[in-house]
Amino acid sequence: MSGTVRKQAPRLARPAARYWKGKAPKGVTEVPSDSDEDEEPAVEEEGDVLIGGEQDIVEEDDDGVPLPKDRAKSSKSMNVSLKDVNISKDGKVTVAGREESGRTAMEEEESEEDETEDDEKSKIAGRPAPKAESDESSEYESDSGEEEETPKLLFRPVFVPKRGRATILEKESIAQDTEEALRKKELEAEERRKQSHDLVAESIRRELAEKEKDDIVPDVDDTDGLDPAAEFEAWRLRELGRIKKEKEEEIRREEEREEIERRRAMPEEQRLKEDLEKAQKSRDDKPKGQVKFLQKYWHKGAFHQDEEILKRHDFTEATESTVDVSLLPQVMQVKNFGKRSRTKYTHLLDQDTSAKAGGFGGIGPVKAGGKSTDGGGCFLCGGPHLKKGLVAIVGSGLAGLTATHMLEHRSKNGVEFEVHLFEKAASLGMDSSSVSIPVPEQKCEWRIECVLQPFSHYFRYYPQLIQLYKKLGVAFRQADFSYSFSLFSPSTSTSSRKITTTMIYNGASGREGISMPSVMNEVYLQTKGKSMAIRTIAKVMALAMFILMTMQMMFNYLRLILLSVPFLRPRRLEHLTFCEWTENTIPTSVLARLIGLDTSWKDFTKHVLIPLFSAVCTTSETDVMDHPMEEFLDYVWLTFGTHHYVVVNGVSDVVSRLTSQTRNIHKSSTISAIHAEVDSPGLASVHCTTAEGTKVYTGFHHIIFGTQANHAVPLLASYLSSLPSKSPQRILVEDQIRCLQAFQYRPTIVINHTDGTLMPDTPKDRRDLNLICLDTASCPKFSKTAAGPNCVSPSYTMATHVLPPPSAYPPHLPAIYQTTNPILSPCEDSILSVARLERAVLTIEAKNALPGLYREIGRKWWQCAVQGTGGLGPLQGAGKLSLVAEETKGPGIWFCGSYAYPGIPLLEGCVVSAKNVVEAIVTLEL
Repeated sequence: MSGTVRKQAPRLARPAARYWKGKAPKGVTEVPSDSDEDEEPAVEEEGDVLIGGEQDIVEEDDDGVPLPKDRAKSSKSMNVSLKDVNISKDGKVTVAGREESGRTAMEEEESEEDETEDDEKSKIAGRPAPKAESDESSEYESDSGEEEETPKLLFRPVFVPKRGRATILEKESIAQDTEEALRKKELEAEERRKQSHDLVAESIRRELAEKEKDDIVPDVDDTDGLDPAAEFEAWRLRELGRIKKEKEEEIRREEEREEIERRRAMPEEQRLKEDLEKAQKSRDDKPKGQVKFLQKYWHKGAFHQDEEILKRHDFTEATESTVDVSLLPQVMQVKNFGKRSRTKYTHLLDQDTSAKAGGFGGIGPVKAGGKSTDGGGCFLCGGPHLKKGLVAIVGSGLAGLTATHMLEHRSKNGVEFEVHLFEKAASLGMDSSSVSIPVPEQKCEWRIECVLQPFSHYFRYYPQLIQLYKKLGVAFRQADFSYSFSLFSPSTSTSSRKITTTMIYNGASGREGISMPSVMNEVYLQTKGKSMAIRTIAKVMALAMFILMTMQMMFNYLRLILLSVPFLRPRRLEHLTFCEWTENTIPTSVLARLIGLDTSWKDFTKHVLIPLFSAVCTTSETDVMDHPMEEFLDYVWLTFGTHHYVVVNGVSDVVSRLTSQTRNIHKSSTISAIHAEVDSPGLASVHCTTAEGTKVYTGFHHIIFGTQANHAVPLLASYLSSLPSKSPQRILVEDQIRCLQAFQYRPTIVINHTDGTLMPDTPKDRRDLNLICLDTASCPKFSKTAAGPNCVSPSYTMATHVLPPPSAYPPHLPAIYQTTNPILSPCEDSILSVARLERAVLTIEAKNALPGLYREIGRKWWQCAVQGTGGLGPLQGAGKLSLVAEETKGPGIWFCGSYAYPGIPLLEGCVVSAKNVVEAIVTLEL
């Protein structure tokens, strides 16, 4: 029935507040507020339902975290007695006969949110917010009478990109840099003002110069017709040059067409083979640079390079690195040192992987002659091949580089050595004096070497050097030089300066013969314009003189060869000088005097042998006269009938191949002293002076002096001063110093220039090598001092070499000459480079001191001294060779160089002495 009153239904209680771990529920220990204390407790009657209970309504933020009590709305316990409550079918609630129109708490919250959102929209739109429908408080409001809290303003989140964000540190740095930026702007403004002022001044100067130029009236070229013959000759030369150029271009086009037709007719396989061979040849001819350790990680990248630079860039050339890896310890000379991802070994080249036993944690067996791992043997086989020796090599000449290469090679085959090469120059010694000349219109340079005796050699006189070149893969070619012998007559009051050629030698050990110098044709040339009979007589006389000179030259040359045969020499020859030998070999028979052989022999020795040996030894006439004759005869005998050879790619190729495996190269490091270490008497330390200051390298077991003997003496003196007064090694070092002091050196000057006046006056007399001496007969009172700062004493023989230009060198450019020991100063404008060097000179005193460094073991009866077998002398190693290594309280001190070998101090002595020293060191370490 519609009038029937329904039974009162209990109203559900509001859910309890959120529970937090470690906190008691709200309302358990709740202390009622002061406002509640004044209220009278409500009396519950039967049928009442607890709506809120004793629980608090806890407000939470957006993340569900409860707000503090002071910010949360205070909630009170509500005890509402529900009496006479009826709910109709349509959902209307009647309480005590009055219709209830209130809303629940959830509806109130939703209404508040809607109102807040409406207010924000109204503010954005610019219109007033709508008023609330009712300002009356509901029956659920608190009785405390407190004002409601102002709702917290909420800001809309705005995305800020990463580049627009600025941290506090960045803002502070910008604020600190403000003054600096202002100062920078002021400097830039001042610089712009200065540039503007300079531009204005430059424009004013240019206008004034143009105005002055306009006032100058050019001269009229009225030189035509002054010398018709010369003008016609000049035009004829230009016309011939044009015709020649057109003919050459036509021949080149024809050759190119023939080459194209030949390749078109060629099978595909053969054409491909030819292309591969040409490409391989191009790669082989290209000089290969020395790749340094970890060099491939130094590059800047192609993105940062210009296209023009990339086309002509040598990618094998070392770039600049921020760290000199060679100065770091060996364990740090790897990529990514200290990182966890780095492997222990980058390769296994220095590891013996052939043995099956041992290894990490294993026990290496002790083989015959080997040691245990405790004694420094290999951890695999117990052998001594991993025993390490620290070696310092002083000097980077051919001797020092050869010793370095051989020790590095032995590090892989027997004993491991750590070699340190010290050089005082910025580049290695063999190539430090070379000069590069750019070739016009070509993207290349002409490398001109200034070393003495530039890698020219004979097969029989340089066997060890040839063997080293073949092992390194150095290419060399045959070059039989021709010679001209001339006399220099200085200018006087009655005559001008002259360089007259007296003999022309066509090389190839005499097989090419000799040519007639132009001075013999002067009589014939002076008869020009006279009768045919007179000219014929003059020509016959010139030919007769040339034939007579040729016969004398042939006789003297064959006599020299006969005297140089080893088994025909007298025993006392090894103590004779060149001067004494010349006097003893003059023909004294009556027939020889009648036909003038004695005079011919004197002229041959004076005008041929002295200039020749003076050029070979790069020394003066006086030093040649005091030189031991046995070494000269060895040179003549071993070079007779052989060819002359030169290196194809020059000194730089040899240096790069010798140092390809060397890691510890110290350039620009001048050794100031060598000291014995106090704590370890068997080791030595090297003190170097560099651009960064003084550096000290310690722990060297051996010191090899690959430098000159006179440079090694002060270093040995510094080592001697560091030894204790009672050290047994002092006597050995003192003996070494006395031995080195017996070797003498002479200064030498090498000039590269374009001055052709240092050659014979007649171009027809010029040859590959032009030897010029002072004509003492015509100028006996000529000064014996040097004629200029770039000249030597006139007692030297000036040797001028006509350098063969590369194929890309333009023919219209002047020829380049290399003059050794000039007695005439070339024109200052023609000088390209000047190198001042020193050269060892052999004397009888030095020859007597040589057995201390090199001793001859034996030779065959037909052999020369340089062909016999030999070894190191007793002074080598500072006692290492004569005493047991453990009893020698000091490092090994060794010497190698051209002076430490029998014969003329040349390149063969550098190689042989370095090889003997390395073999002795390896034998001691084994």
